[in-house]
Amino acid sequence: MNAAISVFNRYAGEYDRWFETHGAIYREQIALLRRVLSRGGMQLEVGVGPGRFALPLGIRHGLDPSPVFCTLARKRGIETLQGVGEFLPYRADTFDHILMMTVICFMDDPARSFHEAFRVLRPGGSLVTAFLEKDGEIARWAGRRSMPDCS
Repeated sequence: MNAAISVFNRYAGEYDRWFETHGAIYREQIALLRRVLSRGGMQLEVGVGPGRFALPLGIRHGLDPSPVFCTLARKRGIETLQGVGEFLPYRADTFDHILMMTVICFMDDPARSFHEAFRVLRPGGSLVTAFLEKDGEIARWAGRRSMPDCS
Protein backbone atom coordinates (compact mmCIF):
# COMPACT_ATOMS: atom_id res chain seq x y z
CA MET A 1 0.00 0.00 0.00
CA ASN A 2 2.83 2.43 0.75
CA ALA A 3 3.97 2.46 -2.90
CA ALA A 4 0.41 3.22 -4.02
CA ILE A 5 0.06 6.05 -1.47
CA SER A 6 3.29 7.61 -2.69
CA VAL A 7 2.20 7.44 -6.33
CA PHE A 8 -1.29 8.77 -5.58
CA ASN A 9 0.18 11.65 -3.56
CA ARG A 10 2.59 12.47 -6.38
CA TYR A 11 0.00 12.26 -9.18
CA ALA A 12 -3.11 13.34 -7.27
CA GLY A 13 -3.82 16.33 -9.49
CA GLU A 14 -3.34 14.33 -12.68
CA TYR A 15 -5.53 11.52 -11.34
CA ASP A 16 -8.22 14.02 -10.38
CA ARG A 17 -8.16 15.59 -13.86
CA TRP A 18 -8.50 12.14 -15.45
CA PHE A 19 -12.21 12.26 -14.62
CA GLU A 20 -12.62 15.49 -16.58
CA THR A 21 -10.66 14.34 -19.63
CA HIS A 22 -12.51 11.00 -19.67
CA GLY A 23 -15.94 12.39 -18.89
CA ALA A 24 -17.95 9.78 -20.79
CA ILE A 25 -16.33 6.89 -18.89
CA TYR A 26 -16.73 8.73 -15.60
CA ARG A 27 -20.42 9.52 -16.22
CA GLU A 28 -21.06 5.89 -17.13
CA GLN A 29 -19.39 4.73 -13.90
CA ILE A 30 -21.57 7.11 -11.87
CA ALA A 31 -24.71 5.93 -13.67
CA LEU A 32 -23.86 2.28 -13.00
CA LEU A 33 -23.16 2.98 -9.33
CA ARG A 34 -26.45 4.84 -8.93
CA ARG A 35 -28.27 1.69 -10.04
CA VAL A 36 -26.74 -0.47 -7.31
CA LEU A 37 -25.91 1.90 -4.45
CA SER A 38 -28.69 2.39 -1.93
CA ARG A 39 -29.60 5.96 -1.04
CA GLY A 40 -30.09 7.57 2.31
CA GLY A 41 -28.68 6.91 5.73
CA MET A 42 -25.05 7.16 6.74
CA GLN A 43 -22.74 6.33 3.84
CA LEU A 44 -18.96 5.87 3.62
CA GLU A 45 -16.59 5.53 0.70
CA VAL A 46 -13.46 3.57 1.62
CA GLY A 47 -10.68 4.81 -0.66
CA VAL A 48 -12.51 8.06 -1.36
CA GLY A 49 -9.62 9.49 -3.36
CA PRO A 50 -10.39 13.05 -4.47
CA GLY A 51 -14.13 12.55 -3.85
CA ARG A 52 -15.08 12.12 -7.51
CA PHE A 53 -17.52 9.31 -6.71
CA ALA A 54 -18.67 10.31 -3.23
CA LEU A 55 -19.80 13.78 -4.28
CA PRO A 56 -22.23 12.91 -7.10
CA LEU A 57 -23.47 9.85 -5.21
CA GLY A 58 -24.30 11.86 -2.08
CA ILE A 59 -21.79 10.03 0.13
CA ARG A 60 -20.80 12.42 2.92
CA HIS A 61 -18.01 10.40 4.61
CA GLY A 62 -14.74 9.19 3.12
CA LEU A 63 -11.57 7.43 4.19
CA ASP A 64 -8.29 7.40 2.29
CA PRO A 65 -4.64 6.74 3.18
CA SER A 66 -3.46 9.63 1.00
CA PRO A 67 -3.38 12.99 2.79
CA VAL A 68 -3.45 14.74 -0.59
CA PHE A 69 -6.62 12.91 -1.60
CA CYS A 70 -8.21 13.63 1.78
CA THR A 71 -7.59 17.34 1.20
CA LEU A 72 -9.08 17.22 -2.31
CA ALA A 73 -12.16 15.33 -1.09
CA ARG A 74 -12.61 17.79 1.80
CA LYS A 75 -12.60 20.66 -0.70
CA ARG A 76 -15.55 18.89 -2.36
CA GLY A 77 -17.43 18.80 0.94
CA ILE A 78 -16.69 15.22 1.94
CA GLU A 79 -15.90 14.62 5.62
CA THR A 80 -12.66 12.67 5.37
CA LEU A 81 -10.38 10.76 7.68
CA GLN A 82 -6.94 9.53 6.76
CA GLY A 83 -6.69 5.78 7.22
CA VAL A 84 -6.89 2.37 5.58
CA GLY A 85 -9.71 -0.09 5.01
CA GLU A 86 -8.03 -2.75 7.13
CA PHE A 87 -8.46 -0.61 10.27
CA LEU A 88 -11.58 1.53 9.93
CA PRO A 89 -11.58 4.29 12.57
CA TYR A 90 -15.33 4.07 13.17
CA ARG A 91 -17.54 2.42 15.76
CA ALA A 92 -19.44 -0.76 14.97
CA ASP A 93 -22.87 -0.34 13.37
CA THR A 94 -22.18 3.22 12.15
CA PHE A 95 -22.98 3.11 8.41
CA ASP A 96 -25.95 2.02 6.34
CA HIS A 97 -23.97 1.74 3.09
CA ILE A 98 -20.29 1.48 2.14
CA LEU A 99 -18.70 1.91 -1.28
CA MET A 100 -15.26 0.52 -2.19
CA MET A 101 -14.64 1.83 -5.70
CA THR A 102 -11.51 0.44 -7.41
CA VAL A 103 -9.62 0.27 -4.12
CA ILE A 104 -9.43 -3.41 -3.17
CA CYS A 105 -6.39 -4.06 -5.36
CA PHE A 106 -4.43 -1.44 -3.41
CA MET A 107 -5.16 -2.97 0.01
CA ASP A 108 -2.57 -5.00 1.89
CA ASP A 109 -5.25 -7.32 3.32
CA PRO A 110 -8.57 -7.17 1.42
CA ALA A 111 -10.14 -9.87 3.63
CA ARG A 112 -9.50 -7.76 6.73
CA SER A 113 -10.97 -4.74 4.93
CA PHE A 114 -14.17 -6.66 4.23
CA HIS A 115 -14.30 -7.78 7.87
CA GLU A 116 -13.92 -4.16 8.97
CA ALA A 117 -16.58 -2.99 6.51
CA PHE A 118 -19.10 -5.47 7.89
CA ARG A 119 -18.15 -4.47 11.45
CA VAL A 120 -19.04 -0.81 10.83
CA LEU A 121 -22.14 -1.58 8.75
CA ARG A 122 -25.48 -1.52 10.52
CA PRO A 123 -27.59 -4.69 10.35
CA GLY A 124 -29.14 -4.85 6.88
CA GLY A 125 -26.55 -2.43 5.46
CA SER A 126 -24.96 -2.82 2.06
CA LEU A 127 -21.41 -3.01 0.75
CA VAL A 128 -20.84 -2.19 -2.93
CA THR A 129 -17.46 -3.00 -4.44
CA ALA A 130 -16.17 -2.15 -7.90
CA PHE A 131 -13.04 -3.29 -9.67
CA LEU A 132 -10.77 -1.91 -12.37
CA GLU A 133 -11.33 -3.32 -15.82
CA LYS A 134 -8.10 -5.24 -16.57
CA ASP A 135 -7.19 -3.34 -19.73
CA GLY A 136 -9.41 -0.33 -19.09
CA GLU A 137 -8.42 3.30 -19.27
CA ILE A 138 -7.86 3.72 -15.50
CA ALA A 139 -5.75 0.55 -15.26
CA ARG A 140 -3.58 1.76 -18.14
CA TRP A 141 -3.19 5.17 -16.46
CA ALA A 142 -2.12 3.52 -13.19
CA GLY A 143 0.23 1.14 -15.00
CA ARG A 144 2.15 4.03 -16.51
CA ARG A 145 2.86 5.34 -13.01
CA SER A 146 4.33 2.21 -11.43
CA MET A 147 1.19 1.37 -9.49
CA PRO A 148 0.70 -2.15 -8.14
CA ASP A 149 -0.96 -4.44 -10.69
CA CYS A 150 -4.70 -4.42 -10.08
CA SER A 151 -5.74 -6.64 -12.95
